[in-house]
Amino acid sequence: MGLLRLILRRSRDQRRSLRRPPAVLPLQVLRCGTLPIALLQCVMLTDTLLREVFDASPDAILVVDDGGVIRDANEPAATMFQWDRGELVGLSVDLLVPFQHRARHAELRAEYALQPRARPMGHGLLLHGERRDGSQFPVEIALTPWQPADDQPMVVCTVRDLSRFDRWRSMSMAREEAAEAERTRMAAELHDDIVQRMVFIKHRFTTLRNAEGLSGDDGRLLELSAAIDDTIASIERICRGLTPLELKHFGLSFALRILFREHSEAGFAVQSDLMDVGRELDPAKALSLFRIVQESLSNAREHSGADEAIVTLTRDSEWIEVEVRDAGVGFDTAAVASSGSGIGLLGMSERAAMVGGLFEVRSSLGNGTGIRVRVPVAEHATAEDEL
Repeated sequence: MGLLRLILRRSRDQRRSLRRPPAVLPLQVLRCGTLPIALLQCVMLTDTLLREVFDASPDAILVVDDGGVIRDANEPAATMFQWDRGELVGLSVDLLVPFQHRARHAELRAEYALQPRARPMGHGLLLHGERRDGSQFPVEIALTPWQPADDQPMVVCTVRDLSRFDRWRSMSMAREEAAEAERTRMAAELHDDIVQRMVFIKHRFTTLRNAEGLSGDDGRLLELSAAIDDTIASIERICRGLTPLELKHFGLSFALRILFREHSEAGFAVQSDLMDVGRELDPAKALSLFRIVQESLSNAREHSGADEAIVTLTRDSEWIEVEVRDAGVGFDTAAVASSGSGIGLLGMSERAAMVGGLFEVRSSLGNGTGIRVRVPVAEHATAEDEL
């Protein structure tokens, strides 16, 4: 095994010096007469296997040097960006970024080179690539710094075409908007019809009681009056749950405080630290954050065994973040995921994804549960954020 490692390392060194495709390397080594034929065949097999694995990836893979030059690319990359592989290698990676972001992208590459770091997929950034014909398409990009022996630093870029996801996202948002419109209609009917009828009944009850000279201390009458008031309050609470009007008129922070007050009145305390995120936040993002907090608090109240939760809302120049924590019984996240029982968690995750956000659950038995969601402040992150 030590000899094989030496052969493979020497193979890589000569390949870098020759700057030739892997399939050419063993022939050059053979001409030098430095390795036995059997070992050369082993090297050729290894190189061929690595190239086949490289090309078998369903995602595009680009190997980019610190000058932004593409040093290698697999077949899916050539197909995705509509370049021949031979033309793609040696091209500036900036040409794969939408034209309007190329100057900024070059600056960010230089900054990234000073502090290279791995960035996996799933960070919620909706980026865009540009094909050879100038058309643009949504992508997700993972970055991995790589330092080859005896060569300059490289970055391995894995690019995933999100065109199908973007269509799914648009359809999901359309369905969600339709569902919200239906909730708003139902809330309006409940408020304008049922609540008004109950108010009328309460008014008639009070009028008849006074007209008949019935005692206000009669326990039966007091019970009936309280039942009418409770019914009105319950219907109004259902209306607010169906469509948080405070969110539309006063913003996310205000709407969350109303939600927390309702939970506290029901015996489940909510401690909060809410930054004012402003009413200019995109309505779809504000609604998604509100619904996720609403669902998280309902879950904590019903299942955690705790009598309170803590909610924080923060914002910086790029992200808005909400976290809901409780100190309850917790649960095994792996078991829930494998059993498919976490429908509520899945729904919250999809809500976050629809607005380009990130959703995270942290929990374990006996250690409470934390729900965190982050959404980008801007309508979409752009390809200038790739590096």
